[in-house]
Amino acid sequence: MADDAKVRRQEIDDLLTSVFNSILRIEEKALDNRFTEGLTITEIHTIDAVGYGESNPMNVVASRLGVTLATLTIAVNRLVEKGFLARERDTADRRRVLVSLTRRGRQVYRAHRLFHRQMVDEALSGLTEDEERVLVEALSKVRAFFEERA
Repeated sequence: MADDAKVRRQEIDDLLTSVFNSILRIEEKALDNRFTEGLTITEIHTIDAVGYGESNPMNVVASRLGVTLATLTIAVNRLVEKGFLARERDTADRRRVLVSLTRRGRQVYRAHRLFHRQMVDEALSGLTEDEERVLVEALSKVRAFFEERA
C-alpha cells in the first residue's frame, strides 16, 4: 500500500473514532435533562430500540440493539423498575414477552429523536445536496461492512 493510502486510511480511522466519541459525548450532554435524569446513554438507546407507540417482543429489541436476550433482560428489568418500560406476556403466545414505553419512556424517546434530528441538521448544514448524497452513499457502504461483521 502506498504511503498516501496509509496516511488516508489512518485519517479515516481517526475521523471515525473521533466522530463516534464526539456523538456520544454530545448526546450525553444534550440528553442530560429532566426527562432523562438517572438514565445512561445505553438505557436511552434501549428505550429508542423499543420504539414509540408499539409493543415489541424482547428478541426484536435485542436484535435492534445487537445484544443478547440475557443482556437485554437486565436492561429491561432496570428500566421497568425506573418506570420507563412496561413488560407483559403476549396474549397470543404466552411464551413471548413484550415491552413497551410508559409515558415517561415516550418522553425520553421523543427527546432522543429530537436530539438526533437537530444534530444531523446542524452537522449537515454546511454541505451541498451533492455532498450529502455522496456522504450517504459512502456511509451506507461503511455501515454495511460493519453490519456484516457484527
